[in-house]
Amino acid sequence: MTVILVLLCLAIAGRELYSAFERKRTPGAPEIADIRTQLRALKGTRDELEGFRASQRERLDRLTREQDRDREALGEADARIRSLIAQINDRMVPDVNDRLNRQREAADLQRAAVERLAAEVAGLRAHLVGRLDQAVAASLGAAPADMVAGAVVARPSAVRPSLTGPYERFAERHGLRVELTEASTTSDRYYLSGHSPRGLEREFTDLVQELSGNCADSVEKARPLLDALRDTDRGGIQLGPLVIVRTPESLVCGVLPLAELLRPESAALLDDPETAARRLHRLPPGRFCDVTALSGSGPSR
Repeated sequence: MTVILVLLCLAIAGRELYSAFERKRTPGAPEIADIRTQLRALKGTRDELEGFRASQRERLDRLTREQDRDREALGEADARIRSLIAQINDRMVPDVNDRLNRQREAADLQRAAVERLAAEVAGLRAHLVGRLDQAVAASLGAAPADMVAGAVVARPSAVRPSLTGPYERFAERHGLRVELTEASTTSDRYYLSGHSPRGLEREFTDLVQELSGNCADSVEKARPLLDALRDTDRGGIQLGPLVIVRTPESLVCGVLPLAELLRPESAALLDDPETAARRLHRLPPGRFCDVTALSGSGPSR
């Protein structure tokens, strides 16, 4: 019995001890409330954090969309700039280059004109000096210098320069020196010295007769000038009393009387090659020759 009571007392004491221990472990109402408050605060903070994250995400998405739009706008602007540059290169640059080339060509033409004018002035000065020397010689008793006129006419006018070389060499072969030339749209007018008109009349009459007789030496001397005239459609040359006329049908030459050279119309004889050719055909046989066959190929074109 005593043992049972002791065990019962021990059991009651153990229960009390356990109850006291549990009371110490379990928090009180204030602690629970504080924990609940902290939990609510934590939950609010988490909600705010989620809201902040959502707002930052939206802002980031908006910034990304704006960057995409800016990138597209920049791309479009770059494309427009490239298009404008291409248009400038295609339109304005060739036009600018063309203008620069025209200005350069104009400057070259002006430079050539100045150089040609300077050469002409130098030639005129040399001619004036020569004339003054002749005047001085004449005043001392020397015979005056002989002068004759000449002309070169060609149709089309573009081939006229090809005649001047053979013409001047032909004149030089007959003792004539070019003193002055005057170019116009239709002809080149020559003034030559070194041989008297009457001496040239005799010399060219002999030349025409030799060409009529097909003298090989005379033909070869005259051939460069005849071939140059053959390459023209219409035209001719005059060297003092000697006249050579080219028409589509023929190439004829003749020696005009000196008295005829005094007539005003003789200066415009070559303006109408057909009329000039008919005039030469009326000359006496000793002053006229048809050199069409001697020119190389007969009538052309």
